[in-house]
Amino acid sequence: MKKYLLKVFKNFGIKSLIHVGGHKGQEIEFYKSLDLDKVIFFEPVGKFANEIKLKIKSLKNFEVYQLALGNDDIEKEIYIADEGINDNSGSTSILKPRKSKITFSEKENVHVRKFVNLGIDNIDCAVIDTQGYELEVLKGFEEKISKFKILLVEFSTIEGYVGRPLYKELNRYLNTKNFYMIKQQKKVLTLLQTNTSGSYGDALYLNGELINKSYKYYLIIKYILIN
Repeated sequence: MKKYLLKVFKNFGIKSLIHVGGHKGQEIEFYKSLDLDKVIFFEPVGKFANEIKLKIKSLKNFEVYQLALGNDDIEKEIYIADEGINDNSGSTSILKPRKSKITFSEKENVHVRKFVNLGIDNIDCAVIDTQGYELEVLKGFEEKISKFKILLVEFSTIEGYVGRPLYKELNRYLNTKNFYMIKQQKKVLTLLQTNTSGSYGDALYLNGELINKSYKYYLIIKYILIN
C-alpha cells in the first residue's frame, strides 16, 4: 500500500495529514519521507502519546494530540491490549473487545473529541486506524469531511469488538459522503465469513470531487466485485 500511497500523494498534491490512532508512531519515518508540510497524530493513551512525542520532538512539522477522535466531546474508557510476544498493543480500542487470543489487562479514561470542533483546517488526508471506532471518527468530521482529498480507513468483516461497524457499513457511509474506494489491502483469514473469522485490512478512498461520474460508477462496481 505504501508504494500506491506515494503515487496517490504525488498525483493529488497531498501535503498534510492527520493520523487517528497513532499508537507508537510507527509511520513517522514513512511520513518524513513524504516531505509533508503538516502531520498530526491523535493518540489517546498516555504512554503511547508520550512515545510519539519523543520521536517527533525535533520535527517542527509534526504534532501529537493526546485525544481520541469520535462523534461526541466526551470522556470514555479505553481497553488497552497487552503487548505480549507479538506486541498486540495496537489492538487497543474504545470498543469492548470480544474474546480472542489478545488480552486486555488495563483500562484508561481518555478524552474523545469531534474533529470539527478542534479548529484544524487545510488537511489533505486522514489515516484512521482505531480498531472499530472508524465510523465514529468519520461522523465527527461533519462538513469538514469534504475538505479531505483522500481517506485511508481500517476495515474489518469481523465484529472483533462489540458494536464494530463492518466494512460494508463503512463503505456505504463513505459513498454517501462522496468518497469512493480506489485501492484496498486485505488479509483474508477465511474464505467463508463467520461471526469470528473473515477478513480485515485498509481501504483508500478518494474524494468524488476529484473524479468524473463515470469513474465513480466504476469504483462502486469495483468495490462490489472484489468484496
